[in-house]
Order: sequence, then C-alpha cells, then structure tokens
Amino acid sequence: MPYPKPTLKRQTFNFNTFDEYAYDNRDRTAHRQHGNRKRKKEKQQRKEVVAALTDLQDNIAEWVPTYCASLDPQHHERQWVIDSIGPFYRDNIVTDVVSIVKGGKEANVYTCLAHPATGLSHIAAKLYRPRMLRHLKNDAVYKAGRTLRDAEGKQIKGRREKLALQQKTKFGKEVDIQWWIGNEFRAQQTLYAAGADVPQPIAHIGNTILMAHIGDGFRAAPTLSETGIVRGEAQPLFNRIMDNIALMLENHLIHGDLSAYNILYWDGEITIIDFPQMVEARHNPHAFDLLQRDIQRVADYFARYGVAADAQELALGLWQPYMGRDF
Repeated sequence: MPYPKPTLKRQTFNFNTFDEYAYDNRDRTAHRQHGNRKRKKEKQQRKEVVAALTDLQDNIAEWVPTYCASLDPQHHERQWVIDSIGPFYRDNIVTDVVSIVKGGKEANVYTCLAHPATGLSHIAAKLYRPRMLRHLKNDAVYKAGRTLRDAEGKQIKGRREKLALQQKTKFGKEVDIQWWIGNEFRAQQTLYAAGADVPQPIAHIGNTILMAHIGDGFRAAPTLSETGIVRGEAQPLFNRIMDNIALMLENHLIHGDLSAYNILYWDGEITIIDFPQMVEARHNPHAFDLLQRDIQRVADYFARYGVAADAQELALGLWQPYMGRDF
C-alpha cells in the first residue's frame, strides 16, 4: 500500500517581517554612511589644522619685527633678535619689537609690544649674548656654594655636566650660561612674589628673559646713574632700597652687583633689575662681603644728595639678625 503523499504547506510571506528587516538594513546602511561621513569630516578637519599650523610656521619664519626691519639683512643682530624673541611671538606673548633700550657686553634689552592676552601694553626682552661669560668678572665669587641647575631649574647631579663645567668644554659653557640666565629668572620670580620692587617676570626661553616694561610707550625708565633726583627724594628712596635689600636677605638672596646702574627710576619710584649674579646667602662664603658692597655702592650714590649712611653698620644690622635665625 503506497504511502500517502505528503501535503506541502504553502508558506505565506509576512510582509511585516519583511518591512522590519528592510528597515533594519536601511538603519545599518545609514549608520555606516554616517560613520563614513564623520570619518571623512574628521580627516578634513585634520587637514585644515595641519594647513593652519603650516601657515602659522610660515608666518613665524617670515616675521620681521619693526626694529629689525631697519637693520641690514646681513647684520648679525637682526637674526639674533628674530630667533630669540620669535618663540614668544609664536606663543602670543609679544607682537612686535619696536626699539632697543640698551646694549651691553653681556646682554641687550629691547622694548616689545605685548599681546593683548598678557594684559600689558609693553614688555622688556633681555637677550643674553652667546659669549656673555667672557665679560663676567670674578664669577667664581658668585658661583661659590651654588646649586647647579639646568634650563628648567632642575638640579644637575650628573657627572658628565660637572666634568664638562670643570673642563670648560663647549657643552660645559652652555650649561654655565643657562645657569646664569636661569638664576636671574628664578631670583626675579622669588623677589616679585615676595613683594620686592622688581619687574614682573613673564617668561624665559633659552637666552631670553621677558619682564614687565618699566616706563611708557615712548621711552624706558632710566637708571639712577642716568638721571637726577630731587634732593628731598633722596632719603626716602635710599630707605626704600634698603627695605628691598632686607627683603632679599629674608628670602636668602643677595643681589651681588647692586648700584645706581641697575636701579631704575620712574615717577618717583625705584625698580631694581639685573639678577644673574645674585647669590644664595646661606651657602655662599662671600655673602656678607657682597651684601656690604651692595649697600656701600648705593650709599655712595646717595651721599651726593646729602644722605649719610655707614654701609658696614647697615650691613651688620641686617646680617647679624639673619644669621641668628633658625633655618
């Protein structure tokens, strides 16, 4: 007896299921397309950023500040200024270099226009010369007891650096120069934070220190040695300088080269500058002698205006209480 023929069940297509499947496919396709568009957009944005950075670098390379434009293109000072201050132009700290304040054997100082973001109108840029060590006299006096630090202010403990300094190799001289420059910037930061009459330190890169400009848009403040003061101002100004010397010592610092040549005078106020030779009072064996010499030089200047001062007595009056402190 033959087996019965199986009955084939007709399958009907569920159009609702088809629609859901179709929509799922469309969703996945749309998602992929959205992802592709997003990646394409991000790629385009990266290209635009790279292009913008390239343009920025080109602008830096082509930057010629007003002061340099007047110099012969082959003049060594032109490229020195551009290379030294260029990084601050790139970082939106300065926008132009407009004049030179003074030129010296160790460094030049220039007046710069400040970027609006700094909140300042002008900035002073101090550029140290590559061979500034040749002009530092008796530098061993200032180095005595010093802590050797690198350009970032970190203590150098490596044998290689110390040996290079002793042998005065090219590398050793670079380390030495960075110590002098870094020493000035760190000392200025410390004193400004303590409330001393010093320019506000702004930035330091390589051979250049930026600080607040003392003066106005037309000229920089002169030093005491370059200007005359009213006789009635002499005693208050002398007292103010002595207050600053005392404040430095409270922070374990001694200027080491203070005189009327590095004290600015503007609108009846004094501002002390130039700190590369500043010494640490706790470690330098010549600290008291340098303190007394600073006071003597200041006293000699003010003596012409009738200020009577015993430099040794004043130095001892500061030094003895300082040495009695519990460090």
